[in-house]
Amino acid sequence: MYKVHGIIFDLDKTLVHLSIDWGRVVRNIEDLLGVEFRSLSELFPMIWGTEKYEIVSRTIEEYELASLSKLKFLDDAPELLRDLSAKYKLGVVTFQGKNVTRMIIEKLGIHGIPIATRDDDPTRVGQISLILSNTQLQVNEALVIGDRLNDVYSALEIGCNAVLVDRQNFYDLNRNKNGFSVISNLKELLKLLSSG
Repeated sequence: MYKVHGIIFDLDKTLVHLSIDWGRVVRNIEDLLGVEFRSLSELFPMIWGTEKYEIVSRTIEEYELASLSKLKFLDDAPELLRDLSAKYKLGVVTFQGKNVTRMIIEKLGIHGIPIATRDDDPTRVGQISLILSNTQLQVNEALVIGDRLNDVYSALEIGCNAVLVDRQNFYDLNRNKNGFSVISNLKELLKLLSSG
């Protein structure tokens, strides 16, 4: 299915679960900025490079740091990443902050992996592009794995292959949707890769 030399993972809700009430975070930031917005991923590019961005990022980091004691690995992610790292170049993209991401990567046990966070680029397209550059992967050799449509559509926009992890069964798991595959958990990724 794919000719893959590298795999780029989203972090939260793909590899790990951070126990954060994101609705509360959004409300806190809306009060802080005095504006309403639909999502943090929509807000970040609008305020990127400003003092507002720094204030918002620090506010979010407080929630992220507080959640680390309840961090959960999804689908045996540490073991999966160790197995995949023997065959593929790996990278992580995330809207978490760089400090928190480094702590999570340490807990996952995948040292030296390239990461791109909200501190590096406020968009998923930009983050994926940074990982491609750092790993010297060609777009058609990279597979992006994420739990949100923004992850897979950003990957497709660049020219990467993409897989959506749909643990809530919102999508038809037996069909390729709009150019990307859908799996219900990360354990199905190995089967998908071996069929390629």
